Amino acid sequence: MAITVSEREGIVIFRLSGRIIAPGITEVSETVSETLAVRASPVKLVFDFKGVTAMDSSGLGALMKVYADIRPHGGEIAVINVNKQVKNLIVMARLITVFKNFESEDDAVAAFMQ
Repeated sequence: MAITVSEREGIVIFRLSGRIIAPGITEVSETVSETLAVRASPVKLVFDFKGVTAMDSSGLGALMKVYADIRPHGGEIAVINVNKQVKNLIVMARLITVFKNFESEDDAVAAFMQ
């Protein structure tokens, strides 16, 4: 499992790869927390799942924690390049309306810029 961070137009992009499952989810949580600690609110985040091969409920829980932390301050989360397994997990957890889903990074950035 790996995570890289970049920024585009003031929007933080987290590129995830590998298996987003326990116990490796700690790396994702720590990277996101460290990144958010130096940002002003409201923050706009994009999680790119292009390199993700699997995700379990702990990965989904980590995303929900990020959402719960930033939402009261006007923050938003978008997900892109979501594979079928991850999308099914998000749908089953009834979170499809919580995370904005876009086909590409360009689409997500454009939506956040409006």
